[in-house]
Amino acid sequence: MFRNLSLLKRSNLLARKISLDAGAGTGSTQQTSETIREVKHHENLAANWWNKKGPMAALHALNEIRVPLIRDGIVARGNVNSRYINTTKVLSGQCILEVGCGAGLLTEQLARLGAQVTGIDLGEELIKTAKEHLSNCSAELCDRVQYKMEPIDQHVKANFERYDALVVSEVLEHVDDKVALLSACVKTLKPGGSIFITTMNKTVPMWIGGVVVGEYILNIAPKGTHHWDKMIAPLDVQRILDTMNCQTVLVNGSTYDFCRNTWRWINSTQLCYALQAVKQMPSECS
Repeated sequence: MFRNLSLLKRSNLLARKISLDAGAGTGSTQQTSETIREVKHHENLAANWWNKKGPMAALHALNEIRVPLIRDGIVARGNVNSRYINTTKVLSGQCILEVGCGAGLLTEQLARLGAQVTGIDLGEELIKTAKEHLSNCSAELCDRVQYKMEPIDQHVKANFERYDALVVSEVLEHVDDKVALLSACVKTLKPGGSIFITTMNKTVPMWIGGVVVGEYILNIAPKGTHHWDKMIAPLDVQRILDTMNCQTVLVNGSTYDFCRNTWRWINSTQLCYALQAVKQMPSECS
């Protein structure tokens, strides 16, 4: 299965790390100074989160491709009631968790498709902004959206295998312990449910284009938003999910046009990528 011995060794080391982390628990309720710094950095942007021409402009634009990806990915698994397919409420009856929801840009869009969506985040100001926007600007969604300021390892205690789908969008590149995060995420997912991830690849082109140019030259994102050591390759995400009995069914590359503020899918994952994996049924895990 592996192309060479070095890949095999790398996979074994990763599996060993996952095993050790699982034995120690997620530990994400104990926030490190780095986690606090990351949360504070994003909380400082809360007031302008819903400004389509503000610092979150690229995130607003990302909805144009990530919402259809999630919608179509759920439909493709056959988990949607046939009477809702090809309607504006195609995700009716679906229970979705968004981890790291920020101020709710994606959360609300998924709810508009009929889903019941829970958004969790560690940022108090972000959750406050999300709730205010929901109440003031999207009141019709109030019965389909719930926000909580809560870490995922705390959330899973009362929500084990509750969700039909789970979204971790633009989060992994801000997290140190990705194994712990994904482990807790997968536990909230029903067997047969999908986890959707969008993030940055750990490549030189991504660093130059996305960070150096995007943050320090064009100021598309605030300086210090992204860090090389926290980026991760799609193959490494797949390996982590494999150990959690989640089979990757889709990997799409994407790129961002700074001038037009638009995203599009491309054949290469050198820059950014989206991944869908499905939690296997118990019989499939043996």
